[in-house]
Amino acid sequence: MPPRERPTKVLTPSGWMPRGEATADVRGRRVLIWKGIPGEAAKVELVGRGQHQDHARFVTTREPHPTRRRPPCDKMDQCGGCPLMHMTEAGQHDARLWLTRSALASVGLEEHAPTEVVPSPDGDEGYRHVLKLEFGYNDVGHIRVGAYGRHSHRIIPIPECRVAHPEAAQVMRTIAHHVIELDVRPYDEARERGLLRHVIVRRSRSNGQILVTYIANYNTRLLRELAERVTQDAGMVAGSWLHINEHPGNAMFAPIDPEVDFPFMWLGGAGEIEEEIAGVALRIGPGDFFQANPGTADRLVRDVVSSLAEHRARPIVDLYCGVGTFTLPLAKAHGWALGVEVVPSAVKRAEESARRLHLPARFLRGTVSEELPTVEKRLAGKSPVVVVDPARRGLEPDVHEAIARLKPARLVYVSCNPKALARDLEILKKAGWNVDRIRAYDMFPQTSHVELLAELAPAEVPEQAGRGPRRRVVR
Repeated sequence: MPPRERPTKVLTPSGWMPRGEATADVRGRRVLIWKGIPGEAAKVELVGRGQHQDHARFVTTREPHPTRRRPPCDKMDQCGGCPLMHMTEAGQHDARLWLTRSALASVGLEEHAPTEVVPSPDGDEGYRHVLKLEFGYNDVGHIRVGAYGRHSHRIIPIPECRVAHPEAAQVMRTIAHHVIELDVRPYDEARERGLLRHVIVRRSRSNGQILVTYIANYNTRLLRELAERVTQDAGMVAGSWLHINEHPGNAMFAPIDPEVDFPFMWLGGAGEIEEEIAGVALRIGPGDFFQANPGTADRLVRDVVSSLAEHRARPIVDLYCGVGTFTLPLAKAHGWALGVEVVPSAVKRAEESARRLHLPARFLRGTVSEELPTVEKRLAGKSPVVVVDPARRGLEPDVHEAIARLKPARLVYVSCNPKALARDLEILKKAGWNVDRIRAYDMFPQTSHVELLAELAPAEVPEQAGRGPRRRVVR
């Protein structure tokens, strides 16, 4: 029986969705178009109907948009990781600006929308220094290694991923080879059985070191043998770690346990790798969050340090600080900085980097909401500069007022989500903050992702009350 033909329509999209689909309105119903381009009339195939919106994919057009191109990767449709790859660099640039402007316009802040996106220093291919591998089976039961497919958990092999750094991709291929050769059984989340869940390959842009973290359902000697074989065949692997996640579902890591500072087991080699950001060597270990595009991260941090030059007499408070990506370069420039982070291993890493580099930085472990009262007492009357780099959801509801109680002289907000940033800027503006400037950065070329840097000033800048608390730097 021949496959049933799907209905087609000619639609002209008018905008973008955050995940990179173009969007069109059909009699009040939204249609998300994979590989569509706003302003281009095209024949599309309807592939799914939801409760509130439909899904379609581009088929053909008589008059291609000036920014349309043939995607350089033949896995684009299956993988879905690069939703703007069918467009030129200029088209992708405009898409990111549209998404940012649309989010800001929704809260009356369109006048602050950036007019350009700072490009990725390493170009639009080979920029990713972090790869996350998934494991499963193909239709005949053979082990398959790669990435989750678009809108599914079907594994798509990506041995020649164009956005991955070539050395990281080589390690990925080595892992795939030995997983299959050793018959390391993938974890099946539906049946809650199997061994290997995920693998994270992280490469240092600064020195080429690679750290591999294996995430498994339980521990077994087979995993150590896998790590040893991968290290032996891929000479650039500096160290290997294991994390056990016994929890149901497909989450990368097990939930944070406040009683366990370091839920990883060493499998061999180096315990950490180093990444240089804004002239400061940061230590990064298994499970630590760090940007997959260190080139853009370096540019972003340098811009933050530069933008705060006139406030160098003031202490820094860095909320959601991770391994100290902003804290340590700003401590070097300002003479003192205090970071707040909930992940124990990241705090440990940040403290180690500060001691090793003799930098005047201090770190508090806990949620931002829990630790801000302590920060307020410690810096009473100091009018610090506050930097925030929250998760995609943005600031928690009680954080805005807690930041205001610090009486900051300046607020720098780094965001990976235009909608969350717009929401928080609206709240801050109503509380008396002025938005001075918003800058956009291309952190993930070929995608709709945009990293944003917003600089805010209080209605009245507090008088200078001195640097941060004096402390002896541990040497």
